[in-house]
Amino acid sequence: MYQFSQVSNDRIATVHKDLQSVVRLALRISSRRHDGGVDFSIPAYGGLRTAEEQNELFKKGVSKADGYEKPSYHQTGKALDVIPYLTAEGIKGNAIYSNKISKQKRELAFHIVAACMLEAANRLGVKMEWGGNWQSFNDAPHYQVK
Repeated sequence: MYQFSQVSNDRIATVHKDLQSVVRLALRISSRRHDGGVDFSIPAYGGLRTAEEQNELFKKGVSKADGYEKPSYHQTGKALDVIPYLTAEGIKGNAIYSNKISKQKRELAFHIVAACMLEAANRLGVKMEWGGNWQSFNDAPHYQVK
């Protein structure tokens, strides 16, 4: 059964209680999938963010919210980024964004996580949105409560 590391648990603790419940149930759901599911974790800046942290991500082009004029759900604790954990030969740590992982395998991993997250939200009665469904900006790691 997959388990969150202490680092991921610390990041999860910074977000809204509904998100905490959803992500914990989602990991259990992923662990029990007939295909083995996908392990996942919470990356740096994946939980609660300050305006300054949000602005840095905006400047890097990985977010559409600047943290000031356009705040992010992360700044309220109502968003969480979840990254599938994949391994590849010669890579120490998560290989999800390595060129050793095919785009197809990466997308499949994000979709498996999304299925688990959205199933968990549904079971718990939490209204949730997945950034992977956005038309204007695909943000596959991003989940937010509405």
